[in-house]
Amino acid sequence: MDTAHIDLTFNVAQLLKESVGSTRKLHLHTPGLVLSDETIDPDDPTPIQAHNVQGDVRVTRVSRDLLVQGDVSADVDLECSRCLEEFSLPVSGKLEERYLPTLDVETGRPVQKAELEEDDTTFEINSSHEIELTEPVRQALLVALPMRPLCREDCAGLCPTCGKNLNNGACDCEPDTADDRWAALQVLKLDDFPSGDGSLN
Repeated sequence: MDTAHIDLTFNVAQLLKESVGSTRKLHLHTPGLVLSDETIDPDDPTPIQAHNVQGDVRVTRVSRDLLVQGDVSADVDLECSRCLEEFSLPVSGKLEERYLPTLDVETGRPVQKAELEEDDTTFEINSSHEIELTEPVRQALLVALPMRPLCREDCAGLCPTCGKNLNNGACDCEPDTADDRWAALQVLKLDDFPSGDGSLN
């Protein structure tokens, strides 16, 4: 599946023709971005959607490749880990990625990758001399998500008996004051223990 966003695609042909150290500043914005679903991660089909994705990055000419650095933010739709209600959470992440050319910008010939460059830590500049930032942005926002998202710090969660959302008020269940950790001690009787003065012999 092609997940590229035209809003997050930038032509860098001119920058590739310039000297090492040359830079460009880019502003990122796209109204929506899918961070995770069954098409991206079959092991985790839960859809996670980001809205109002924005960011500012600097693209630097480094040797023959480009270094992309910057910040990105979005409002992400999540499910509260306590009350299970959906809510929107502001999230911020950082970008720092290398992009390698696939075609020489001057000759149009394919660029041969060095052995050390053939790994999963770099992205490619496509044959149109464009960098596509969808995947780095998606990864940056996904990594920035909390492990246990809360709709608010004092979320009361759900009643373990009836399942009512306690943020909307108390339920009619009787409070359970017993602590299960002491259940085994409650069945013990004093007669089960030998009498004595407590001295050790």
